[in-house]
Amino acid sequence: MVITEKIKQLVEEAPFVPIATVSAEGNPHLIVVGKVKEVRKEDILVFGIYKMEETQQNIKDNGKMQVILASTVDDPKGYRLTGEACVEGDEVLFKAEKAESLL
Repeated sequence: MVITEKIKQLVEEAPFVPIATVSAEGNPHLIVVGKVKEVRKEDILVFGIYKMEETQQNIKDNGKMQVILASTVDDPKGYRLTGEACVEGDEVLFKAEKAESLL
């Protein structure tokens, strides 16, 4: 399991969530979303789509994505999640494959 209880707590605490994707040409693209919409079984984070045209195209091109979850509630803490994403309807589904502690 990649998404531990500590990471689930960060999902709730994080004031915003940076997401990075990569274009077909290898260019990074970083955006910030408000919140994780849902945490599903099997290490999947769900994000609602609001615009995100370039992000959606990058996901369709190669699926690579990183998510940062960080908070200063109680103590500073954060994780970088790396994995694969896909677009389904009006949602981005991100399957975390690796979690690295940032602090």
